[in-house]
Amino acid sequence: AVWELEGLDSRWQVLSLGAATIEGSLDAFDTTDVFAFSVIEENGSYVRVQRIGDSSVIFTLMTLDQETGEVVNSTDGSMMIVQPGVHALRIDWGQDMIQGEGTEEYEFSLPYNGPYEPIEDEFVDLSDRARGFYMFAGFMLLTPLMVVLWWNRAAIFSGAPLASDIEEHERRRLRRLRERLSVALSAESIDEGEIEYSLKQLGDSPWRAVAQDWGEPLLRHMTEQVEICVWKISEGDAVLLIGIRVSEVPWEMAAMRIHAPEGARVGISSISPRRLFQEDEIFLDTLSAGSRVFLSLALEGSPTSLGFQLSGLVAGEPLAATPNRALDWGESE
Repeated sequence: AVWELEGLDSRWQVLSLGAATIEGSLDAFDTTDVFAFSVIEENGSYVRVQRIGDSSVIFTLMTLDQETGEVVNSTDGSMMIVQPGVHALRIDWGQDMIQGEGTEEYEFSLPYNGPYEPIEDEFVDLSDRARGFYMFAGFMLLTPLMVVLWWNRAAIFSGAPLASDIEEHERRRLRRLRERLSVALSAESIDEGEIEYSLKQLGDSPWRAVAQDWGEPLLRHMTEQVEICVWKISEGDAVLLIGIRVSEVPWEMAAMRIHAPEGARVGISSISPRRLFQEDEIFLDTLSAGSRVFLSLALEGSPTSLGFQLSGLVAGEPLAATPNRALDWGESE
């Protein structure tokens, strides 16, 4: 056991999940530090360690049995689901650090990543016990649906999104992701882990839901093979969100080019999630069929307009997707 839970007293520093930075040090006579942290959500929470700086110490995130104090599960600081209660974070002297020489300073935080929402259990189908009743009830329940479909027939056949397509909890989740992404990108100390986590969650969300939550894009290009949307993340910043939705055929050796048809030259200063880029071109490798990819780009330069081009091999043939107009960058800033 890490400790006897009933013996956890005021000498222990119990951390709460949040953005606070914790500092400490190790030396030849103190090669291990242990912190306690608490999770208060009813169903548990997503917990990870955010390393700050280039310290070589080793983080071990441990979930504990709340009765015995025994270690139930552990990670190297990567994301894990932690049940309610008091758990432990151990910090050890790294293998590549020379034992007995000097002091090793470290900094970290335990950012709040939201509560864990368990998947509901499956229901047992007992409809065969009252099949006739269910058939009658089903017909009666479908009657209002047919009326609603008739009222919305224009929107349905034209492909326009319906407000009922996206459930309320999905809209709340996307709104939280958008707020977290904006805060993370505007912070003085950029949290790459937080940004990449938010962008991955966007990629796992329904494309139509994301498009509705972020509003009308500054630029949209749609073909049978791909759809590209460009949004401005926050006013006053040269930071863009680019969404790419691939259709039924994958793109191989894909690359995205951002160029300036007019005005000063444009360059890319940073990109999340991390991708290889050179000057104004980003290398995306393979975009799987049906995939959705979101990129956050920070631009440099003062162009008056921006052009976008996605190129790659589709079914073994070279193909380029280029919007038929450039983005007026002067107005969008």
